[in-house]
Amino acid sequence: MQIRIGRFISILYRKNQIFLSSVLKPLGLSASEYPILLVLYDDDGLTQEDLTSRLHLDKSAVARAIHSLEEKGFIHKEKDAADQRCNRISLMPPSLEVRPCIMEALDQWNEILMSGMNAEERDAAYQVLIRMTDNVKRR
Repeated sequence: MQIRIGRFISILYRKNQIFLSSVLKPLGLSASEYPILLVLYDDDGLTQEDLTSRLHLDKSAVARAIHSLEEKGFIHKEKDAADQRCNRISLMPPSLEVRPCIMEALDQWNEILMSGMNAEERDAAYQVLIRMTDNVKRR
């Protein structure tokens, strides 16, 4: 019987969404919104197109998340001064206030995933996941 790794990845994804949703909901965030904040924490003021590219998501999913985050006051969207066709997305103070909670939740999830693994096994897991991600990016 062939092992279908996609099944395990699917289970991990669903469990990740459940875990993060339970942590993010009290903050007023959803599991589909926090990735945008993570990218902006590292590089505030990106365009909507930049976010779409970096997150490997479709434009409509990013647009919906941006709209929701803007309505909640976590981000601000404005036209780019140099190119009126682009929207620049900037963090607002509430997004900075929830950053420590988001980072702690991600660290907790990482520890759950890696529990019982030694340093060598953790490194091997990272390397395999990086290779798998690269494989699908090329398609």
